[in-house]
Amino acid sequence: MPDNATAQARQPQVDGAISHGADLAFLRDLIRTLDTGHPAPDRLAASLLARFGSAGMALSAHVGALDEMAGRETALPPFLAVVRELALRLYRSRVRRVDMLSGQDGLVAYLQACMGHEVVEQFRVMFLDEHFRLLADDLMGTGTVNHSPVYPREIMRRALKLGAAKLVLAHNHPAGRPEPSGADIEMTMRIVQLGRLMRITVHDHIIVGNGRVHSFRAMGLIT
Repeated sequence: MPDNATAQARQPQVDGAISHGADLAFLRDLIRTLDTGHPAPDRLAASLLARFGSAGMALSAHVGALDEMAGRETALPPFLAVVRELALRLYRSRVRRVDMLSGQDGLVAYLQACMGHEVVEQFRVMFLDEHFRLLADDLMGTGTVNHSPVYPREIMRRALKLGAAKLVLAHNHPAGRPEPSGADIEMTMRIVQLGRLMRITVHDHIIVGNGRVHSFRAMGLIT
Protein backbone atom coordinates (compact mmCIF):
# COMPACT_ATOMS: atom_id res chain seq x y z
CA MET A 1 0.00 0.00 0.00
CA PRO A 2 1.56 3.40 -0.97
CA ASP A 3 2.57 5.79 1.79
CA ASN A 4 1.14 9.31 2.08
CA ALA A 5 4.06 10.92 0.25
CA THR A 6 3.64 8.59 -2.72
CA ALA A 7 -0.11 9.16 -2.81
CA GLN A 8 0.36 12.93 -2.71
CA ALA A 9 2.95 12.76 -5.49
CA ARG A 10 0.51 10.87 -7.67
CA GLN A 11 -2.46 13.15 -7.01
CA PRO A 12 -1.60 15.94 -9.53
CA GLN A 13 -1.38 13.34 -12.31
CA VAL A 14 -4.87 12.04 -11.49
CA ASP A 15 -6.27 15.56 -11.33
CA GLY A 16 -4.63 16.41 -14.65
CA ALA A 17 -6.10 13.31 -16.29
CA ILE A 18 -9.58 14.17 -15.03
CA SER A 19 -9.20 17.72 -16.26
CA HIS A 20 -8.07 16.55 -19.70
CA GLY A 21 -10.99 14.14 -19.93
CA ALA A 22 -13.46 16.79 -18.83
CA ASP A 23 -12.09 19.22 -21.42
CA LEU A 24 -12.33 16.58 -24.12
CA ALA A 25 -15.95 15.78 -23.23
CA PHE A 26 -16.84 19.48 -23.05
CA LEU A 27 -15.39 20.24 -26.48
CA ARG A 28 -17.03 17.17 -28.01
CA ASP A 29 -20.44 18.09 -26.59
CA LEU A 30 -20.00 21.72 -27.64
CA ILE A 31 -19.18 20.71 -31.22
CA ARG A 32 -22.19 18.39 -31.33
CA THR A 33 -24.44 21.17 -30.04
CA LEU A 34 -23.18 23.92 -32.34
CA ASP A 35 -22.81 21.79 -35.46
CA THR A 36 -25.26 18.89 -35.25
CA GLY A 37 -24.17 17.50 -38.61
CA HIS A 38 -20.43 17.45 -37.90
CA PRO A 39 -19.08 14.08 -39.07
CA ALA A 40 -16.38 13.59 -36.41
CA PRO A 41 -16.87 15.66 -33.22
CA ASP A 42 -14.68 13.31 -31.15
CA ARG A 43 -11.74 13.61 -33.55
CA LEU A 44 -12.05 17.40 -33.82
CA ALA A 45 -12.31 17.77 -30.03
CA ALA A 46 -9.14 15.69 -29.59
CA SER A 47 -7.32 17.72 -32.28
CA LEU A 48 -8.30 21.03 -30.63
CA LEU A 49 -7.13 19.80 -27.26
CA ALA A 50 -3.86 18.49 -28.68
CA ARG A 51 -3.08 21.79 -30.37
CA PHE A 52 -4.24 24.29 -27.77
CA GLY A 53 -3.77 22.35 -24.54
CA SER A 54 -7.15 22.99 -22.89
CA ALA A 55 -10.75 23.75 -23.72
CA GLY A 56 -10.32 27.31 -22.49
CA MET A 57 -7.31 27.94 -24.74
CA ALA A 58 -9.14 26.37 -27.69
CA LEU A 59 -12.08 28.74 -27.20
CA SER A 60 -9.72 31.70 -26.96
CA ALA A 61 -7.97 30.81 -30.22
CA HIS A 62 -8.11 33.15 -33.18
CA VAL A 63 -10.90 32.42 -35.69
CA GLY A 64 -8.28 31.81 -38.38
CA ALA A 65 -6.69 29.05 -36.32
CA LEU A 66 -10.11 27.49 -35.72
CA ASP A 67 -10.87 27.65 -39.44
CA GLU A 68 -7.64 25.78 -40.08
CA MET A 69 -8.58 23.08 -37.56
CA ALA A 70 -12.32 22.75 -38.26
CA GLY A 71 -12.38 23.49 -41.97
CA ARG A 72 -14.09 26.37 -43.72
CA GLU A 73 -17.05 24.27 -44.80
CA THR A 74 -18.42 24.25 -41.24
CA ALA A 75 -20.04 27.14 -39.36
CA LEU A 76 -18.36 26.01 -36.15
CA PRO A 77 -15.62 28.71 -35.86
CA PRO A 78 -18.08 31.67 -35.83
CA PHE A 79 -20.18 29.87 -33.21
CA LEU A 80 -17.08 29.27 -31.11
CA ALA A 81 -16.25 32.97 -31.43
CA VAL A 82 -19.64 33.77 -29.89
CA VAL A 83 -18.93 31.35 -27.03
CA ARG A 84 -15.55 33.02 -26.57
CA GLU A 85 -17.15 36.48 -26.34
CA LEU A 86 -19.60 35.21 -23.73
CA ALA A 87 -16.70 33.77 -21.72
CA LEU A 88 -14.79 37.06 -21.96
CA ARG A 89 -17.81 38.97 -20.69
CA LEU A 90 -18.01 36.57 -17.74
CA TYR A 91 -14.30 37.02 -16.99
CA ARG A 92 -14.63 40.81 -17.17
CA SER A 93 -17.55 40.81 -14.75
CA ARG A 94 -15.60 38.64 -12.31
CA VAL A 95 -12.45 40.76 -12.59
CA ARG A 96 -14.48 43.89 -11.87
CA ARG A 97 -16.03 42.39 -8.72
CA VAL A 98 -12.76 41.57 -6.92
CA ASP A 99 -9.49 43.37 -6.31
CA MET A 100 -6.62 42.41 -8.58
CA LEU A 101 -4.57 40.88 -5.78
CA SER A 102 -7.20 38.39 -4.63
CA GLY A 103 -8.36 37.77 -8.19
CA GLN A 104 -4.94 37.17 -9.79
CA ASP A 105 -5.87 33.75 -11.17
CA GLY A 106 -9.00 35.16 -12.75
CA LEU A 107 -7.02 38.04 -14.23
CA VAL A 108 -4.49 35.67 -15.82
CA ALA A 109 -7.32 33.51 -17.21
CA TYR A 110 -8.98 36.60 -18.65
CA LEU A 111 -5.75 37.80 -20.29
CA GLN A 112 -5.12 34.36 -21.75
CA ALA A 113 -8.66 34.28 -23.12
CA CYS A 114 -8.59 37.71 -24.75
CA MET A 115 -4.97 37.81 -25.99
CA GLY A 116 -3.39 34.38 -25.70
CA HIS A 117 -3.96 33.33 -29.32
CA GLU A 118 -4.10 36.67 -31.11
CA VAL A 119 -1.93 36.68 -34.24
CA VAL A 120 -0.73 40.27 -33.71
CA GLU A 121 0.69 41.85 -30.59
CA GLN A 122 -1.70 43.75 -28.33
CA PHE A 123 -0.98 46.02 -25.38
CA ARG A 124 -3.63 46.39 -22.67
CA VAL A 125 -3.73 48.46 -19.50
CA MET A 126 -5.88 47.71 -16.46
CA PHE A 127 -6.51 50.95 -14.58
CA LEU A 128 -7.10 50.38 -10.84
CA ASP A 129 -8.13 52.48 -7.86
CA GLU A 130 -6.10 52.52 -4.63
CA HIS A 131 -7.90 49.36 -3.43
CA PHE A 132 -6.95 47.44 -6.61
CA ARG A 133 -10.47 47.55 -8.01
CA LEU A 134 -10.75 47.75 -11.78
CA LEU A 135 -11.77 51.11 -13.22
CA ALA A 136 -11.16 50.32 -16.89
CA ASP A 137 -9.51 47.76 -19.15
CA ASP A 138 -8.27 49.49 -22.29
CA LEU A 139 -6.61 48.15 -25.41
CA MET A 140 -3.91 50.80 -25.84
CA GLY A 141 -2.12 49.47 -28.90
CA THR A 142 -2.06 46.80 -31.60
CA GLY A 143 0.70 46.09 -34.06
CA THR A 144 2.55 43.36 -35.90
CA VAL A 145 3.42 39.83 -34.90
CA ASN A 146 6.25 41.09 -32.66
CA HIS A 147 5.55 44.75 -31.91
CA SER A 148 2.74 47.01 -30.76
CA PRO A 149 3.18 50.78 -30.40
CA VAL A 150 2.96 52.00 -26.80
CA TYR A 151 2.79 55.66 -25.78
CA PRO A 152 3.48 56.15 -22.04
CA ARG A 153 2.06 59.68 -22.01
CA GLU A 154 -1.26 58.46 -23.43
CA ILE A 155 -1.40 55.81 -20.71
CA MET A 156 -0.80 58.42 -17.99
CA ARG A 157 -3.31 60.83 -19.53
CA ARG A 158 -5.94 58.09 -19.42
CA ALA A 159 -4.96 57.19 -15.83
CA LEU A 160 -5.37 60.79 -14.69
CA LYS A 161 -8.74 61.07 -16.40
CA LEU A 162 -9.97 57.93 -14.60
CA GLY A 163 -8.41 58.88 -11.28
CA ALA A 164 -6.42 55.63 -11.31
CA ALA A 165 -3.86 54.99 -8.58
CA LYS A 166 -2.34 51.79 -9.98
CA LEU A 167 -1.81 50.09 -13.34
CA VAL A 168 -1.43 46.53 -14.53
CA LEU A 169 0.16 46.36 -17.97
CA ALA A 170 -0.33 43.35 -20.21
CA HIS A 171 0.63 42.26 -23.69
CA ASN A 172 0.88 39.07 -25.70
CA HIS A 173 3.69 37.43 -27.62
CA PRO A 174 2.11 35.84 -30.72
CA ALA A 175 5.31 33.94 -31.42
CA GLY A 176 4.72 31.98 -28.22
CA ARG A 177 7.46 32.54 -25.64
CA PRO A 178 6.27 34.90 -22.87
CA GLU A 179 9.73 35.91 -21.65
CA PRO A 180 10.22 39.71 -21.91
CA SER A 181 12.53 41.14 -24.52
CA GLY A 182 14.98 43.94 -23.85
CA ALA A 183 12.54 46.32 -25.54
CA ASP A 184 9.71 45.08 -23.29
CA ILE A 185 11.77 45.80 -20.18
CA GLU A 186 12.91 49.23 -21.41
CA MET A 187 9.38 50.31 -22.31
CA THR A 188 8.02 49.08 -18.97
CA MET A 189 10.65 51.01 -17.02
CA ARG A 190 9.74 54.18 -18.93
CA ILE A 191 6.11 53.79 -17.89
CA VAL A 192 7.16 53.02 -14.29
CA GLN A 193 9.33 56.14 -14.12
CA LEU A 194 6.68 58.38 -15.64
CA GLY A 195 4.14 56.92 -13.22
CA ARG A 196 6.33 57.76 -10.25
CA LEU A 197 6.41 61.39 -11.31
CA MET A 198 2.61 61.41 -11.31
CA ARG A 199 2.24 59.20 -8.20
CA ILE A 200 0.71 56.38 -10.19
CA THR A 201 2.08 52.90 -9.42
CA VAL A 202 2.71 50.26 -12.05
CA HIS A 203 1.84 47.16 -10.04
CA ASP A 204 2.78 44.57 -12.67
CA HIS A 205 3.36 43.84 -16.33
CA ILE A 206 2.05 40.46 -17.47
CA ILE A 207 3.07 38.85 -20.76
CA VAL A 208 1.00 35.97 -22.14
CA GLY A 209 2.02 33.51 -24.82
CA ASN A 210 1.68 29.84 -25.72
CA GLY A 211 -0.47 29.05 -22.67
CA ARG A 212 2.09 30.55 -20.26
CA VAL A 213 2.47 33.88 -18.49
CA HIS A 214 5.40 35.97 -17.30
CA SER A 215 5.03 38.52 -14.49
CA PHE A 216 7.49 41.39 -14.11
CA ARG A 217 6.64 41.54 -10.39
CA ALA A 218 7.30 37.83 -9.90
CA MET A 219 10.63 38.25 -11.73
CA GLY A 220 11.61 41.13 -9.45
CA LEU A 221 11.70 43.63 -12.33
CA ILE A 222 8.91 45.65 -10.68
CA THR A 223 8.78 46.05 -6.90
